[in-house]
Amino acid sequence: MTLTDIAIQNLRRRKGKTIFLLLTFILVTGITVSLNTLSRSMQEDLQKSLNRYGANVVITPKSEHFSLSYGGLSVSGVNYEIKRLNNDVLTKLQTSQGLAISGIAPKIIGSVSGINKRYLIIGVDFPSELKMKPWWHINGQQPSDREVIIGSDLARKENLVIGSTLELNHQKYPIVGVMQATGGSEDNGVFTNFKTSRIITGIDSWSMIELNTTQPDKTAASLSVLLPEAKVAEISQLVQGTKESVDRFSNFSLITSTLLVAIGVLIVFVTTMGNINDRITEIGVFRAIGFRRRHILSILIREIALVSLFGGVLGYLFGELTPTLLGPIAFQKSVSFQIHPLLALVVVSTSVLIGIVSILLPANRAVRLDPLDALSYI
Repeated sequence: MTLTDIAIQNLRRRKGKTIFLLLTFILVTGITVSLNTLSRSMQEDLQKSLNRYGANVVITPKSEHFSLSYGGLSVSGVNYEIKRLNNDVLTKLQTSQGLAISGIAPKIIGSVSGINKRYLIIGVDFPSELKMKPWWHINGQQPSDREVIIGSDLARKENLVIGSTLELNHQKYPIVGVMQATGGSEDNGVFTNFKTSRIITGIDSWSMIELNTTQPDKTAASLSVLLPEAKVAEISQLVQGTKESVDRFSNFSLITSTLLVAIGVLIVFVTTMGNINDRITEIGVFRAIGFRRRHILSILIREIALVSLFGGVLGYLFGELTPTLLGPIAFQKSVSFQIHPLLALVVVSTSVLIGIVSILLPANRAVRLDPLDALSYI
């Protein structure tokens, strides 16, 4: 019979204490993993929200503005110096480190006259724009040079369809697509690429640059210093509020997990100490029949290692399964069941380490007892 066999037999003989220790490891590990899984899921949802809402930082030209007042009468302010967003601004955004930018969408925006009205012209880079705004759907195709697409409301009001032409600044441009309704200003716009928008509007600088970033507050602060000629503003208050809630929950999860681990260590330590004190006679018998101290210590460590190993594995599975079952009820969100090998390895290893560390002190004291003193407890 090996030392492992002896350890397993000892666990079987003490089913009550074994089950209590096993449940302790399962609960501590399971609750910790559940909180971690929920926190990770909320962060993933936040990132999806950032992508779904599109731009959360907008860069526009800075203008010097002053207000007039004469005889107590306020007069509209005057913009006396408007700075431009040139190509070097875009270069700075693309080359600067630490901005956490996941998407850049510059725009050229202007208005031009048609036959009977003025039209809003928006020049964009369609691959970048469609990536940032997945709710944009175009019936038709993306415009090439000297081609345009129009918003749904504009198409309906002027009875325009794909194949029609739109006169802008006394030039006719074929319509190659109609954007589906978005409920925003896009529905009345005329969209084209940068080259054509420069020809139509005569504007050669950026009117606006939209950014998608995971840290809008930090990015906006950095850009205000990096681009003194521009006005930088955040537009994702809803997502920011969600981010603050997620951060608070993540901090709560971390604190709770730390407390649970500390409580788990204390429970395991007290339980194993009581268990070993109850087995003083048994340890004395082992020593009397020839077992060395390292053999007895090895048996005790193998016992707690087996319990903590199974407790860690079951606790990890319990922790991953619980959010999947309770997420729709408690948090009104679905959480998919996934196995994360690295997290599982860390959790199970920590569980085993806690068990071994908790038993070392009482086990070491027990094996150092004189066999005659141990047998005197009979």
